[in-house]
Amino acid sequence: MNRMFTVGSLIPGRMSAVQQTIPKAILKPEVFTEKLILYQGINKFEVTPEKGILLDTALKQGKPIQYKCRKGTCGQCKVKVDAIGIKLSQPNEKELSKLKDEIGGGFRLACQTEIMS
Repeated sequence: MNRMFTVGSLIPGRMSAVQQTIPKAILKPEVFTEKLILYQGINKFEVTPEKGILLDTALKQGKPIQYKCRKGTCGQCKVKVDAIGIKLSQPNEKELSKLKDEIGGGFRLACQTEIMS
């Protein structure tokens, strides 16, 4: 069923008929992202977000992410992160120093990245 929205249907209080036809997942976009997707080399890992350090969360869930020092100096835990809708900590000095221009491409050090929500 195609439903056309009009300006009047978007006015607060006038959505009752429309809300009944639209699934709640569409009304609340944050529902779509339930997993963090991590890429490390040719490996892809799906991680259920939990507050805490990304590496610890992934290891706790049995994901075989490569790592070594856990201090942000070796770079073994570098992952590309797809986390739309999930808040992560800002890159710290260790990440900025180690990854340089790769930060803008979604790369992070799993041992230094904190899942905020």
